[in-house]
Amino acid sequence: MEEQTPKKFHFTKQMKIGLAVVLVLCIGCGLVYLDTAYGSGKIRSLFVKSSVTQNTGNASAGVLAEIPLDAGSSASFAVFDEAFLLCTKDGAKYYNSVGDQKWNDTFNMTTPTVIQEGSFMAVGDLGGKNVRVYDESGLLYNVQLEGNLSQFALNQNGYLSLLEKKDSGYEVKIYNSKGTLLKGRVEETAGVYPISTDVSDDNKSFAVSYVDTTDVYPIGRVLFFYVNPEDSENYTDSLYASAADKADEIIGTISYRSNGVLAAVSDKGVYGFKDSEEVWSYYLTNVVDYVSFQQKDRVVLTLGDALPGEEGKEEGTVCWLSSNGAEEASYVSGKDITYLSVWKDGIVLGTDHTYIGIRHTGREAWTYQATQDVTDVIPMESFSRVLVVGQDIARILDMDKYKGEAPDVPEDLVETTPEVQTDEPLPAEGETNTDATQEDGSQEGTETSGTEETNASDTQETETTETETATDTETRENTETTQPAENTESGDVPAES
Repeated sequence: MEEQTPKKFHFTKQMKIGLAVVLVLCIGCGLVYLDTAYGSGKIRSLFVKSSVTQNTGNASAGVLAEIPLDAGSSASFAVFDEAFLLCTKDGAKYYNSVGDQKWNDTFNMTTPTVIQEGSFMAVGDLGGKNVRVYDESGLLYNVQLEGNLSQFALNQNGYLSLLEKKDSGYEVKIYNSKGTLLKGRVEETAGVYPISTDVSDDNKSFAVSYVDTTDVYPIGRVLFFYVNPEDSENYTDSLYASAADKADEIIGTISYRSNGVLAAVSDKGVYGFKDSEEVWSYYLTNVVDYVSFQQKDRVVLTLGDALPGEEGKEEGTVCWLSSNGAEEASYVSGKDITYLSVWKDGIVLGTDHTYIGIRHTGREAWTYQATQDVTDVIPMESFSRVLVVGQDIARILDMDKYKGEAPDVPEDLVETTPEVQTDEPLPAEGETNTDATQEDGSQEGTETSGTEETNASDTQETETTETETATDTETRENTETTQPAENTESGDVPAES
């Protein structure tokens, strides 16, 4: 049965209040991941117990290493050139390279989610009560919550911001790189819900995006707060700036850029805020399917259907926005995009089972055709050396050499002799085409005419005429057992049109 493609639809103004409420409820339950850090974090429509042993693979064919994974372990990775963190429900392990484990940390999480920023990593149990922050040396600190984790982000220095859902409302919490709680802000205003947080890379301020549902239409809002008491002495609740409200918009996610500007993505535009000043904006004419802030100098968006009343770009377009909000590159896939991750040297774009490495200029670098489900495709120390994560195995591939592999052939098909194209008429049922047998049987691995395989024992048991018996005797001396021809092609499959 073919997998059904999810239908897309657009939200009317009358639906947006309901959307905002549902969004907030989902966040409170830990079911929506609004990512401000990890490159493969997905905001759709805007919004292991593992054994790690190195199998050398076949370097000449582009398979550099293989990492077996336990199915159902929810394995995810954070990559730092050759080094990587492998996270599952049971814990995290850090490797200097495949097979060279440096440390491990055990825990028990239901929905472990990995984010990375600079040299820091965090694993949070969305909907649960635990966040653990690491660097390459191991665990830095552990945050245990009374309520449930609904969103979290890191800055370049290991500071953590998070949203905690409690029965009484939400709390915004900020921790430094030693795990010290620096700021706790209780959000109890009825009808106003925090959605996303982030901490500036100078460690001085943090921002929170909200959706206000108290009016006829939702209002998107971003507030700025100081982290340190010495900076906030003259400000109530440490609030020092407020960006202009965005009427009838929902600001789904925010992230500080390398130049100190806060980028914010709503369902109608992408904005750059420097405190209360809006320093740039990018008007959206399409639904945003995926957005990534992973690269601190750019925002990458993938676009879906055109918004109502807008001409829009072609569906499946990728746009790169620079740190000043200008569109610096674009790429048209021509297909429905199902995956996006963004890295130092380029992006990885997924369309069903086809994954394309694209430079930040919009130029294609490589294409990978998956033969099974893939959860992540992550470049490592070079853009062509790629970690491909599947359900039960992760492989490191050299995309400059990798040519694909033939898909597995089901056992019931292996025993079936393919139909043979011939210019001669096929023999009647029960007869043997001796000419074809003599000609083809002398070549090992070729297919014989007719509908049965021919070998010595089969020939002895066949009831034939005297002439046919003599022919069969000659055939036994020259014919080897034939099998259906194996598919020895590279395994590359054309992308789905």
